[in-house]
Amino acid sequence: MLNERQLTLLARLEHQPCSLNVLAQLTGVSGRTILRDIDYLNFTLSGKARVMAVASVGYQLEIFDRRSYFELLQRHDNDDRLLAMLLLNAFVTRTQLANTLNLPETWVAERLVRLKARYEKAFSIQSRPGAGHYIDAPEEKCLVLLANLLKKDPLLFPLPGIDPDSLARLQDACRHARDWPAIPADYLASIILAVYALRNRLSPDLPHFHNDTLQRITDDVGLWLGADAFSAAVHFLDSHQQRAETITTHYISGLLRSLPELAPLHVIDPQLIEDLTGHIARCSASPVWLPENRQGSMNNLKAAWPAAFDLGIQFINKLREEQDIPVFDSDLIGLYFACALERHQQDRYPVILLADQNAIATINKQAIERDVMSCRVIIARTPGEIRDLCADIEPALIVNNSHHLLDEIPGEVLIVRNIITPAAIGQIKDLLASAFIRQRPERFFLSQGSFHYANDSDETWQSVIAHICKQLTDGGHLTVDEAWRIEQREREGENLIVNQLAIPHCWSERQSHFRGYFITLARPLLVNNEPVSHVLIACASASARHELKIFSYLASVLYRYPQTTISELSGYDDFLALLRG
Repeated sequence: MLNERQLTLLARLEHQPCSLNVLAQLTGVSGRTILRDIDYLNFTLSGKARVMAVASVGYQLEIFDRRSYFELLQRHDNDDRLLAMLLLNAFVTRTQLANTLNLPETWVAERLVRLKARYEKAFSIQSRPGAGHYIDAPEEKCLVLLANLLKKDPLLFPLPGIDPDSLARLQDACRHARDWPAIPADYLASIILAVYALRNRLSPDLPHFHNDTLQRITDDVGLWLGADAFSAAVHFLDSHQQRAETITTHYISGLLRSLPELAPLHVIDPQLIEDLTGHIARCSASPVWLPENRQGSMNNLKAAWPAAFDLGIQFINKLREEQDIPVFDSDLIGLYFACALERHQQDRYPVILLADQNAIATINKQAIERDVMSCRVIIARTPGEIRDLCADIEPALIVNNSHHLLDEIPGEVLIVRNIITPAAIGQIKDLLASAFIRQRPERFFLSQGSFHYANDSDETWQSVIAHICKQLTDGGHLTVDEAWRIEQREREGENLIVNQLAIPHCWSERQSHFRGYFITLARPLLVNNEPVSHVLIACASASARHELKIFSYLASVLYRYPQTTISELSGYDDFLALLRG
């Protein structure tokens, strides 16, 4: 059985590599103990994943079979068993939890506090003197919570008459059920098991419903639900099937067009509508309040496509105003928007191709424009022609496909011999993605407005952000509306943290270009359990589409360095040197 420290190590390494010293500080033990833990973890993971030593970064977790890895972790995580006990009983004392789970009472006391914090956004765990602890949530939510646990592990706790054979019969019967086509078979089975587990606690207030399919399933498996529990199951399944049928492409299209920030981007296409409709229909038919496994950090994607994830948040908030649908895997909504933004990128950067031979120049021009969608290629025959072109345009890249030396030509130069290769095409894509930022980062990350903030040791994140925004507003670098948006976003917990640099940001309607202000902190602090050394306040223009690449380049640069390099930045000049590479 993995202990809490070992589970903590895996959770940290799922997000990013860490040095031995950082892992030791995180868990409060010696480096030698961490090494013993790593040996035990690799033995326990048995080929599903492995913690490996990597030069210059310390240790990293390589997951070879994600499904098997998370299933294995599930068997070592006592949180689900603890939560199941709270759901199965109206009240349960700490002593009862400890005896049932065969765990020390002190561990249970500590874990209850952490469990409250872990799930505080989904439901509330309360206590009543003399009675014990209980889940403070409506009956239907408790049913869904238990179904979510049983979907992850149907044998999480013993149920009378349920063994691997009967479970296999139940799952097979659910696969052949046709009454609720929007509800997946495994979710249908978990709902039936949850109703069976709670059959003596479900409210008798519902009218009596009947369904021949459900009756046949329970008879085949040998489950007796009782009239009240059977009616509760039929009511739940029928109502969620009907709700899912209301989520149509027409409804989702109208919801998208009601978002004011989305219309100027022109990204509402059939693919986006289809992706969102399918996801929201699944959320409606088979609600999830507990994720099926610990998700890896999405910070790198959020940093690359912050506009997409902001649109995802706005879309979910708008949906919640109209329908009571718990949206699971909400980051997927952001990814759907990211794909739509990528599909509709219109920016085309000028690339100058210096070539000796006309035939090769023509072939290479066609190859570049075919494979690199965001550029247009201009052919030059001599270095003099390049200078003339640079007087009129600022090329994102110069490809030297000739015998000429271009030492005196300013800008990014890539040397290509003869017919261009796929590897060279890849280099062009990478260079174009960041050329306009790397050439002059001071255009976007401004020295005026960057400063040092002497935060107190006990100062909260909200206080830090409020004071920083006020100083930027007083200096005329942020508008009052932009400061309010940044503070509101950070208050909602949607914090973007990239390798110990917090990036509070907003989208500006008044300004026409990206503005970033680097602020050093006197003391690091924790934000959503992630360490933050410094702050980058960013305001992006809602109309300048190329600015999405600034966030992508920023993330790629920050993840390139160890955490100590980021934490030791002493000011704006150090930060700018980092961006220039």
